[in-house]
Parts: sequence; structure tokens; C-alpha cells
Amino acid sequence: MTKADQARIPDGVRVVGQITPAFAEILTPDALEFVAKLQRRLGGRRRDCLERRMERQTALDAGGTLDFLPETKKVRESDWTCAAIPPDLRDRRVEITGPTDRKMVINALNCGAKMFMADFEDANSPTWENMVDGQINLRDAIRRTITFTNPNGKEYQLNEKTATLLVRPRGWHLAEKHVLVDGEPVAGGLFDFGLYFFHNAKELIKRGSGPYFYLPKMESHLEARIWNDAFK
Repeated sequence: MTKADQARIPDGVRVVGQITPAFAEILTPDALEFVAKLQRRLGGRRRDCLERRMERQTALDAGGTLDFLPETKKVRESDWTCAAIPPDLRDRRVEITGPTDRKMVINALNCGAKMFMADFEDANSPTWENMVDGQINLRDAIRRTITFTNPNGKEYQLNEKTATLLVRPRGWHLAEKHVLVDGEPVAGGLFDFGLYFFHNAKELIKRGSGPYFYLPKMESHLEARIWNDAFK
């Protein structure tokens, strides 16, 4: 990141992780501004939902039960349809998942499965380097510029036909402590989603695909609604 870029880091945003020249291509001032907007708009609701998780667990431990909201009865009992499924999501008979390291991304996209879910959570050790490197690797894979050479000199690159890419951001319970917005760590899921969407959504659509996400570990409709509002 150049000194000019450092001077343009949005007000209230602080990056405490190392920013290498390669990382600066992902952690641009505009991308950080996008993440900060998501955090300011949705971070408080995320915190409220995490508190509700504890309250709900206490109630369940005391003998409480789970049920649907009464006001959704008409929705549940009526006939309705969702939006059309994009063509490259219609055949999901074989899916593979794995971390976002460079060699894995290439091999997973080449493996012959219909879908590859690049996992920023359970399959990935959430070090600062892994999280930002993963964004670099997915950016390069989408643009088909990704390559890898192992210590023995073997080279890896994408086949002509590859799997459809899904991305799994971190769940609401996890934070990205290396980026602070107004003094608080940004939600890990908003960091993962925000950077990926900012850099790749238009490119994916231009290539006939789209920004597809697997959203993990939600425990209520209110948590799902946060994601819905992020997409808006």
C-alpha cells in the first residue's frame, strides 16, 4: 500500500495486520470503505443477535421449546416460488469444499466436481495471512490468472472447464480482529463477504456466473435478515 493509499484509509478504519504490496491490492481504500459501511450498518444487529443466542439457550435449558413465528403462518401454508435458479447452480450433484490456499483452489476447481465451495471458516485456519491470501487467490481464479509452482517445479493452472465457485464466509460469531471499525473488530463474515463481493461481483456477472455464497451457522430469522440486508 502506497503512502497515498495509507492516507486515504477511511476515517474510523484501522488495519492492524501487516499490509504487503500484494495485500494492498485487496485492502484498497475503497474496499475498506465498503467493509466499514457494512459493519456500521449491520454490526450492531449482529451483536444483538449474538446476545439473543445466549438468552435463547438459557430458555431452552430451562425447558423452553422452538417454534415458528405465528405471523409467518400464512407464508408457510401458502403456495409460493423463489427466484429462478442461475444456470450454473442447477446441477449440484457433486460438490467439494476446502480452504482458500492457492494450490487447493486450483485443484478443487479442476477436480471434475460441479461445485467448489471455498471455505473461509471451518476448513481454513483464520490467520491474517490466510484470510487475505484467500481473497487474492479467489480474485485470480475468477479472472483465470491463477497459477502455482511447487518446490519441485510442478506447475498448476486452471483447466478450460472448472467447477462453479461458491464462497463460505465466516459465521456471525467470529470477528476479524485485524481490522477495526470505530475501534471494534469487524465481523468476520462481513469482512470476507465485503472484500469478495467488492472485487469480484461485476467480474463474475460479466463471465456469466455470479457471486454465490454458502452462509453458515445462522440460528434465527433475524440473523438471516442481516445477510439479506447486506445483499441489498
